[in-house]
Amino acid sequence: MNQALFSDSESIVLSLCKEIEFIKIRSQNINLSLKTCKNRTLSKRLRLELEKLHKNRLKILNFSESMFRKNSQNLSFEFLLEVTKRSNCFQQI
Repeated sequence: MNQALFSDSESIVLSLCKEIEFIKIRSQNINLSLKTCKNRTLSKRLRLELEKLHKNRLKILNFSESMFRKNSQNLSFEFLLEVTKRSNCFQQI
């Protein structure tokens, strides 16, 4: 039973780490595009997408903080929390 729970938590952490990495890379790309974009409509759309990514990152951060509080001995949740917190510096709105 513990092995199944451990596998599930590993799977969740892996998926969320991949999502955070996607958010980080996409946010960097959007910020680069915004620096050179001259079209107002496109800029607005990019800012909306950046805002959506930010909201998703905050959801993952809240989840990882919650899981870490419940399982402070679980290194995978601690890792997820750290990765999520570090991703904040790459996302500028």
